[in-house]
Amino acid sequence: MIFEGVDDIAWGELTYAYWGRCDVPALLRSLLGGDEAFEAVDELLNELHHQGGFVCTAAPAILPFLVEAAGSPRVRCRPEVLEIIACLAGTAAVVAARYVAADWPGAWARARPGLLALLGDQDPAVRTGTIWALGEDTEDPDEVAGALVAGWPDPDVSVRTDMLLTLGSLVERLSVAVLPEVLVFLRDQADGADTHHAMYATLALAKALPGRPIPTAPIIAGLAAGPVPLPHSNLASRDPGHATGNVLRDLDRRDNEAVCIVLLARPEQRLRVAGVDAAVKALVRTRAPRVLSALRGRVDALDDPALALRILAAHARREDAHDADLMAAHLDGPSADIALWGLAWSGDDRAVPGLLDLLARPKAGFTLYGQRAGRFSFWPSAPSLAELLTPCASWAHSLIPALSPHLRPDSADDLRRSLLEILAEWAATQATEVARVVPELTPLLERDEWGWAAAVLGEIGPQAAQAAPELERLLGTGERRTLIEIAWAHFRVTGDPEPALRILGPRLGEEHHVSRRLGDLGPHATAHVPTLRLLAKALDPWTAHEAAHALIKITGDPGEGAHILIRPIAELLEGRPLPVASAAARALAGIDGLPEGHLAIMRDVLADDRRHSYWGGVTAISEDLELRALLAERLPPWMSGAVL
Repeated sequence: MIFEGVDDIAWGELTYAYWGRCDVPALLRSLLGGDEAFEAVDELLNELHHQGGFVCTAAPAILPFLVEAAGSPRVRCRPEVLEIIACLAGTAAVVAARYVAADWPGAWARARPGLLALLGDQDPAVRTGTIWALGEDTEDPDEVAGALVAGWPDPDVSVRTDMLLTLGSLVERLSVAVLPEVLVFLRDQADGADTHHAMYATLALAKALPGRPIPTAPIIAGLAAGPVPLPHSNLASRDPGHATGNVLRDLDRRDNEAVCIVLLARPEQRLRVAGVDAAVKALVRTRAPRVLSALRGRVDALDDPALALRILAAHARREDAHDADLMAAHLDGPSADIALWGLAWSGDDRAVPGLLDLLARPKAGFTLYGQRAGRFSFWPSAPSLAELLTPCASWAHSLIPALSPHLRPDSADDLRRSLLEILAEWAATQATEVARVVPELTPLLERDEWGWAAAVLGEIGPQAAQAAPELERLLGTGERRTLIEIAWAHFRVTGDPEPALRILGPRLGEEHHVSRRLGDLGPHATAHVPTLRLLAKALDPWTAHEAAHALIKITGDPGEGAHILIRPIAELLEGRPLPVASAAARALAGIDGLPEGHLAIMRDVLADDRRHSYWGGVTAISEDLELRALLAERLPPWMSGAVL
């Protein structure tokens, strides 16, 4: 009888990955039913694995019943049952031993024969599920590899594909007795006439022999032959439309870039598009000048150049307006906004008419708030309006008349805030031009809950003197953030430090923004140095950063905080970018007398081709380029010239 003995186990005394408030025997028996079987297997996966990270004590107890279910033709969801087993085995293979239930190794050893037997099951989805689970075997990978080689060729292409990829993953765990046979087998398949097998065998060898260059010809041939549907695969893409991306994803950086460049040069539009997609993914992760050059040369060969133009626009810089003519050629087409973005960031005057038109539209076409996403994805794929216009300060004389109507109190709040953010950035270099909107800014002070208008006035400085009476009237009023900005702006406009010291000093430590503003008072804030020294020791990176930078601005001594500012820069070399890194680079760029060791770290960061950004998408590229420019600016020419 199936599941015999399941009621003899004290399931309530075991630990689970989720609530543990489940009736395990009932869930197992539900696997024998109809539609409820799939609900039961989902609940079991959640209770036993959830988000992974450890193997609960219920896992070894239920494993023999799961193997029994996977082998029973009465169970309709056998592949899903095998997914549970694979997830548990995968977790046990990667986490520390203390996070794995003590009974798991023994339970797995007893389960292995039953799983090996399922390699001969009639259902190809069961065979691929079994391969997935056995591929995580850390106790006897030799036996698993031997069974896979002995079972070749399977009649189903999904199974054959997963067999090849699993053998590649197993190699690092194989003994010297089995390793040569497996490598020879994979090489034979990579050199064989079947283009699909050759491609996946080459991918398996890339996994098996990391760091060694692989021949790109089998990959290109396999992709050119067209995607093969793999409806039962767990290790390759089941969707033919995603096959190319998944193949390239599994290559290391060097091989990925080599294949990408070849794809971009192919005559088939399908492969060129795949090459663009691969180029985008590569360029978000790392600087890849050869890929960027290949992409640049293929824009006009694409039916839809939008994605390629986005990646080129993200690289646009005034100091290297490489693609300005290319962008200008697309100003009147469907990618006009992307082309405008690229021209604007290139500092090309041909962008000005388009920017004026953009600011006159009811909807700008760019988001009004900055968007951020995790690393290694190309999203966001365009900047916000503020990010688009921030590098355009040199055109402030032409653009400010178009911005001014949107600063009225009755204008749209989100758009007004975005434009205030732009003006605050522009004022650092174009104070005279930005001062033209002081009459529009002053009425906003009392109703601006985030202090954006005050921030612009503060950046303008003494040229915003006509706003001084209103700033003084508002001192001591408003919400905390607004009050901080008004106090700082009052000092910047009038030069009188007393109100700012009185308001900012007691709030020091409430939020890191206060340290930033207090630091701008320079020696006037000397009395707060002891508190800032304590804040500079904080574990929160932003608190420590702002306090350290404030100490240097107040004391004039780099020794007060440069050792803290350099930390997030050094973290980049360990592959651990923090959001504060860009601010740290900006602060270091303005400090003279940095120690030789700090300069060496900055040089090493410039020599590292990884993207130095916490974020993904456009931000990964733009932040990386800005950070590199700041570090290069701070280094002496003999150091920076060698790595740029």
